[in-house]
Amino acid sequence: MDTSFLSPGPITWAQLVALAAFLFALGKGVDWIFGKLRTDTKEAVSPLTIDMAATKIEIRSLDEKLNAFKIEVARTYVTGDVITRLERRIDDMVTSVRGEMKETREAMLKAFMHRPPD
Repeated sequence: MDTSFLSPGPITWAQLVALAAFLFALGKGVDWIFGKLRTDTKEAVSPLTIDMAATKIEIRSLDEKLNAFKIEVARTYVTGDVITRLERRIDDMVTSVRGEMKETREAMLKAFMHRPPD
C-alpha cells in the first residue's frame, strides 16, 4: 500500500494562507457566539441606560430652573439672610432628591444585574 501522500512535506503558501483564514474564521465564530450569549444582558440593561440618560437631562433642566429661581429670589428679596435660608432649603431638597435617585438607581441595577443586596 502506498502511503507516500501521508508523509509530511514542506508547507506551501496556499496551505499557510488557508490555515490563517481558518484560524481567523474560527476566532470570529467564537466571538460571534459569545456576542450572542451576552446579548440578553445588554437588552436587559438598555432600558435602564435610556432611563438614566433621560434622568440626567431632566436633572440638568431642573438645575437650570433652580439657578433661575435663585436669581429671581435674589432680585425679589434684598436681605442676605432670607436668600441664605432659601438657598439652604433648596440645596437640602436637591441633595435629598439626588440621594433618593442614587438609592433608586442602585436598587434598579441590583435588580437587573441579579446582584445580592448589600
